[in-house]
Amino acid sequence: MRHTLPPSLARHGLIARLMHATALMLLCGAAALAQPARAATETPQLNVICDLWAPYQMVVDGRLDGFSTQVVRRIFERLDVAVRETRVYPWKRAIIMLERGAADALFSANYTDARSEFALYPEQPLVETPWELWTSRELAATYHGLDDLRGHRVGVVRGYSYTPEFWAFVERHQVYEAAESDEQNFRKLQAGRLDFVIAEHGNAHHIIERMGMLDSIVPITAHPIKSDGIYIIFSKARVSPELVERFSVELARFKQEPEYQQLLRDYLGEGQTH
Repeated sequence: MRHTLPPSLARHGLIARLMHATALMLLCGAAALAQPARAATETPQLNVICDLWAPYQMVVDGRLDGFSTQVVRRIFERLDVAVRETRVYPWKRAIIMLERGAADALFSANYTDARSEFALYPEQPLVETPWELWTSRELAATYHGLDDLRGHRVGVVRGYSYTPEFWAFVERHQVYEAAESDEQNFRKLQAGRLDFVIAEHGNAHHIIERMGMLDSIVPITAHPIKSDGIYIIFSKARVSPELVERFSVELARFKQEPEYQQLLRDYLGEGQTH
């Protein structure tokens, strides 16, 4: 004989089971909501990228090194900001990645109005450096201004900013040849396929020293094309202005310390213009 519960007890049992199930659902829902909340409080790692541009960023013994690399690394450490391993891309691709929000930060970059449309610049540059024309000692003695570039071949790098005045002159007189890198330009200069190369001082010195051309190729230091800051720039779409300001304040503090001066000596040498 099958026993049945009285209707009142059956109803109480059903209600109890429903209440238990509802409580479980609420607990599960609360746990599910709590998980994203915890994740939201965790600081995500910044996706920082760069190109290879010695001595500012270069590979040494299989590891990314260089002046800018070391400065950026130290500032983020001092700010306790987590950063993924910095990845290296060609310069034009790196700029496009930052513009499209595929990266959080990029170094080393000069200021341009076009880049400021999508990038946040710290008030403090990583370093200030001159951009100069490099050429043979003979041609260097004859140069006094842009007009002296007429009839000559000037090496530039695609995607580099330089100055509006410089670009206007070389385009108007069709005296420039574009390459993918500074090193390509200096090899052309060495081979006699170019007469002048425009380049940032530290990078150019590093290249010609490695190529054994320090005695034959010189910068025209008396007539620099520009003196400009080298920055780490941040994606407006991905990074808050507050973080950029914190980075700038900490960088200004770091520049006053002996460690920064030692990095200048180690990577850029004595007698550099900073």
